[in-house]
Amino acid sequence: QEVRGIIPAIALGFARVGASMASESSKRKRTRQAASDPPPVAESLGGLYDFLPPPDPERDAEAKVKAVKKERPKLPPEDRSKVVFLDVDGVLLAAGSIETIFIDGVALPIRERMTENDFGAAALESLRSILVRTGATLVLSSEWRRTASMRDAIGGVLRSRECPQLREFTPVLKPRPDLEKHDPAIVWCERRAREIGAWLKQHPEVTSYVALDDLDFNWADSVRAVGTPHMKPRSVLTNAQHCLTEVGAEEAVRILLNPPHLTEDEQAAAIAEAIRATNEGLMNGELR
Repeated sequence: QEVRGIIPAIALGFARVGASMASESSKRKRTRQAASDPPPVAESLGGLYDFLPPPDPERDAEAKVKAVKKERPKLPPEDRSKVVFLDVDGVLLAAGSIETIFIDGVALPIRERMTENDFGAAALESLRSILVRTGATLVLSSEWRRTASMRDAIGGVLRSRECPQLREFTPVLKPRPDLEKHDPAIVWCERRAREIGAWLKQHPEVTSYVALDDLDFNWADSVRAVGTPHMKPRSVLTNAQHCLTEVGAEEAVRILLNPPHLTEDEQAAAIAEAIRATNEGLMNGELR
């Protein structure tokens, strides 16, 4: 009987030892598993990048601008036979973005000192693309040519975008007396066309040119005087709010590389169309 009682006890002891060993084995497995598992992401970075400075949005923006500048293609040698007559308001500077005052019937900026940030970045890049692809020179035809400080402001903006400096600027002429009763926009546009023509007469080496302007040169051609160039075929009309776009730049390049030469019949038809378009604009109140 004592032997019978000892055997179950021994069996129970072995069972307890086996369970304890199994438990210890399980714990060791869990410990090894835990050691092999990667720690949570937040913990795994613990202090690894603590030596880096905090993000700096302004510095990041500057780096991005520098990267863009590095990617810009270089300007070709200057070709003085090609000219871009450059307006500013409505071409590089959105209409209404700065305060203006009217002098002699034209709007002039009250604030003469401007920075790159005042101008449309996309428009400036579009202008540069024209110069890169054609080698054309820049002649200022805008009312911004009236004072040295305004011309210097434009020069500074061009330098900031790695564009060539202004070659010259067109003369300032008086409005035609016979147009006194016409719409001011027509008078203004006709004067600009004559100013471009006067500059061209002094530079016979120029064989190809384009005017970038938010004035529709149909208005000038509709009252064109003898000796004034026919401007509409040699111009790119910009939207005064959107300024010079990539599409406008493509058109300017096409005009500079393939200057239009109209026959007498084609020129007469173009003048007739300019008169029709201008009269239609007057009827619809579309001239400014």
